Amino acid sequence: MIRLLIADDHPIIASGVESLLRGTEFQIVRHVKTGDAALPAIEAENPDIVILDERLPGKAGLDIYRELRAKGDRRPVILLTGTMPELRAIEAVEAGVDGFVLKHSAPDHLLACLEAVRRGERWIEQSLLQRALDRATRQDMAKGPFAKLSPREQEIVRLVGENIRNPEIAARLGISEGTVKVHLHNIYEKLGLSNRVDLVMLIRDGD
Repeated sequence: MIRLLIADDHPIIASGVESLLRGTEFQIVRHVKTGDAALPAIEAENPDIVILDERLPGKAGLDIYRELRAKGDRRPVILLTGTMPELRAIEAVEAGVDGFVLKHSAPDHLLACLEAVRRGERWIEQSLLQRALDRATRQDMAKGPFAKLSPREQEIVRLVGENIRNPEIAARLGISEGTVKVHLHNIYEKLGLSNRVDLVMLIRDGD
């Protein structure tokens, strides 16, 4: 039996998780409703996995995670949240949270997350991973040779780096394929490049 502690101030969430886990190897051994109660409960119960709501009264889930890690506690921690500011969500991913599940996701996402972290793996909602990747790419574009490009040009460079062709770039950005070609022409001129191949090579050199 894998012992879980859940910290969430919404009883319906805790009961829903308990129902979801019925018949599985996972069992909730303790449910607390505030962030301040989480750390003492974890110490008392010594669960195998901790599930934390990010928006708890008192300490937030991410802050509790950081306190655990600062104390040398390496047990898996899953953040469960309904809404979360983009930068805070990305901060949690970059901090190394073991699992991250959005409350509006399909119930089997939480089960998949629990199974993954039990095996020592990370499980993060794909949308959050993509946002973290996009942010990291934007930061890379803001320095080096790409810093001279406009935000829209940097976005096109990022998509080119993902091997996305002009028609799909146009569809993603809501512009015409001709406009994409104009942007690429301007990008080549600003970076001193001749063509798309040169641009791809420059992108790879920066990785």
